[in-house]
Amino acid sequence: MDPRPFDFTSESDVALYDELPLWSALAGALLLEHVTLAGARCVLDLGCGTGFPLVELAERMGSAAFVAGLDPWAEALRRAHAKIARWNAPAAAVRGSGAALPFRSGAFDLLVSNLGVNNFDDATGSLRECRRVLKSGGILGLSTNLVGHMRELYAAFEHVLAAAGDGDALARLRRHVEHRATVASLRASLETAGFRVTAVHERQVLMRFANAGALFSHHFIRLGFRPAWEELASAAALASLAAELDRTAAAEGVIRLSVPLAYIEAQT
Repeated sequence: MDPRPFDFTSESDVALYDELPLWSALAGALLLEHVTLAGARCVLDLGCGTGFPLVELAERMGSAAFVAGLDPWAEALRRAHAKIARWNAPAAAVRGSGAALPFRSGAFDLLVSNLGVNNFDDATGSLRECRRVLKSGGILGLSTNLVGHMRELYAAFEHVLAAAGDGDALARLRRHVEHRATVASLRASLETAGFRVTAVHERQVLMRFANAGALFSHHFIRLGFRPAWEELASAAALASLAAELDRTAAAEGVIRLSVPLAYIEAQT
């Protein structure tokens, strides 16, 4: 049975309408554009969060398929459950760890993870578990940002730390930047876990900000990036970074941050 029409006056309906971070949407759009849907009947979204791309994937695949989601974040799963119920999606979501998936071996035809690979506590263990729960010939699709994301900001950050002579902070910054994946490192990790990479799709997007204040106060920057920057360097260094970025904005009219993304598909 179709769900009831969207109610523009309903607080609960409006609450479900638009809470997807742009960051997730950018990578998720690349995944949805390229993921192999043919033949998939039992699907897992690993790291489904509040339900994206879990619900979207379930709705695009239709009633012949069923999509399960897994995430350790209990509060986010409550939002995912509400979406599944409200939109009548052929899906479910459970709490769990990627390194110990609560599913039988060979349970899934397709497993996807949007931006999960950089955030797994145990990436090696999680990929082994992905291999275990996929059937023979099953497909794993991963989307992620890559080394080089926001390179303009990190170049400015390196410049101000070098000018201040803060070698320790420079070393922390370089480790922070270099821990991101590359296509080559992802390919190697997947092959080690028993996968064969079958497709790679790359895209670069641009995030633009009017000035450093707008960048530093943006809700997702405060959620996903600023805490790490504040651990890397002092408040004075961050103020110098903001000044450096504002000089760029004054000269070029805007702050541009490049974000390289990749979707990688592999088979068991």
